[in-house]
Amino acid sequence: MFVEFEKIHDLSTTKLCFYTIKVNKHALTEFEKFDAKDFLNHPEELAILYNIITEMGVRGAKPHYFKNESSAEALPIVSYSIMSQNKKDFGLRLYCKLLTDSIVVLLNGDIKTMQNPRSCPKVSSHFNLALKVGSALDKLIQNKELNLTSNNPLSECIIEL
Repeated sequence: MFVEFEKIHDLSTTKLCFYTIKVNKHALTEFEKFDAKDFLNHPEELAILYNIITEMGVRGAKPHYFKNESSAEALPIVSYSIMSQNKKDFGLRLYCKLLTDSIVVLLNGDIKTMQNPRSCPKVSSHFNLALKVGSALDKLIQNKELNLTSNNPLSECIIEL
């Protein structure tokens, strides 16, 4: 499986560059697939998610916006009051990779229906992909094969998972 990175120009700002990925040259990016889904029973969480993305564009990608998931992260972090209103599932998840306070890779996600994301039929594939992409990026950074201080650092990055 090959993963290519693509800058999300509509979301990127002078403060923060958002990227996403295409898997095996698929027509849609992973974030486009997420964005096309209907989350009718989760309007507050979806609004929070997009507000966080907008706020990050202004303030930068601060760690408190993210839930750490090993080599990847998840959005949104929502308040207990919103989570407690929802008794049917564990809420909306968008998996991503926080590289720096100015670089975030937005991936895909769904409604988490089980506590363990690896066991959840809706998010397990997105979660596993996020972990693989996150681990591959961590390895590139550790081996100094990816310079995050360069202009548009992921523009020509292709990884094989």
